Amino acid sequence: MAAGALALGGCSSDSDSDSDSVPTASSLVGTWNASQVGYGNGVLEGPYPSTFIIKKADDASQSFTGERVVTPEDAKKFDIPAKSVKIDGVITDWGEISIVHSDGTWTLELDDDEMNGRYLENGSDLAAKSLTLTREQ
Repeated sequence: MAAGALALGGCSSDSDSDSDSVPTASSLVGTWNASQVGYGNGVLEGPYPSTFIIKKADDASQSFTGERVVTPEDAKKFDIPAKSVKIDGVITDWGEISIVHSDGTWTLELDDDEMNGRYLENGSDLAAKSLTLTREQ
């Protein structure tokens, strides 16, 4: 499927400069405010906030690491766990950004100072949510 997406992307001639713009891992370092909404175990959840803090990056491997934080105040307000969890990520050759933690995976695309995409989680915490991460200025 990824090969097909890459092949289709190569057919475009008018927007090559936009579609070929792949961010570097180091360009993502910083704080990103997230809002996500979707279904978890058949129940509509959100939108609720969290913060992604990307702390270190390696451009040679296009990988990065950091943490996702839900504050105690937001946890209480939105009835979600308050915690900081480690995240790791990578950027593909075609610009797709994947971030993982112990429960699930985010798949995102960068558009200026926003990353938009989805979160998927299997198991007893089954969830599928759409989300936007906005770079903190």
